[in-house]
Amino acid sequence: MPSSSPAINFPPLQTHTYQHPHTHTLIFLHGRGDKVPSFLTALSAWESSTALTLRTAFPTFRLVFPQAPLRPVAAAAAAKGERLEWNQWFDVWNTNDFSDNEELQAEGLRESVSGIRAMIDEEAEMLGGRYDRILVAGISMGGATLIHTLFNLEKPIGAFLGFCCRCPFSGSKKTLEQMRAVLGLPGTPQGNEVLRKTPILLEHCIDDPLVRIESGRNLREVLLNFGAERLEWKEYGTGGHWFKAPDGMDDVISFVQNVLEVVDSGSGKDVDMDI
Repeated sequence: MPSSSPAINFPPLQTHTYQHPHTHTLIFLHGRGDKVPSFLTALSAWESSTALTLRTAFPTFRLVFPQAPLRPVAAAAAAKGERLEWNQWFDVWNTNDFSDNEELQAEGLRESVSGIRAMIDEEAEMLGGRYDRILVAGISMGGATLIHTLFNLEKPIGAFLGFCCRCPFSGSKKTLEQMRAVLGLPGTPQGNEVLRKTPILLEHCIDDPLVRIESGRNLREVLLNFGAERLEWKEYGTGGHWFKAPDGMDDVISFVQNVLEVVDSGSGKDVDMDI
């Protein structure tokens, strides 16, 4: 696979509550076909059992929402001879069988992962080089993109949050090194330190009709086999292909608060989260 695909300079929509100090950054990737404004509207309705949202639960977080670029949908062109473009991090040939013509996914993944890696570096620099204060989250295709970002990071980060997502190229039981070779990115790390040290939360609804629960469970097993040591898996009976409310938000808040407690005690510094 070529390793020279350029990174995409995503135009992020950022929100930050300035009456509080900026202590952490959360980079959140939307799903396939979505746009940041509509995603933010839907996300603002995702509340905990005590009516907390991401913004109100973590008021010192800088929230960064990159927009996936328009990409041609190859399957539509092949089936109907039409040029169709969607906002997507990478293209998919068959949403009923993600392994079908799977190599199509590599080009977009390569570009998107390169762009997200650069964004993580920029956000960490704003926080004095504190990669442990960078969190990434993604739903569906956004989460799948961040999985491969995690595989190709050089330093552990504060946390990874994945919602109803899967692992592209996981069907052939690849090793971590083989998985990295799919994208062939420069600056790829050796070993599994990032996966061992980065806390991971995966949430998935059993009745998800788009990314089946089996794909989510497979992702969990892939990460564990690659050495993930701080992984939490949350499975919900209903909720479809979306965030589970209020249980899912309750679990996110509990997970992130626990992660930050570990981070802050390890740094020897107190951070007032004002929660």
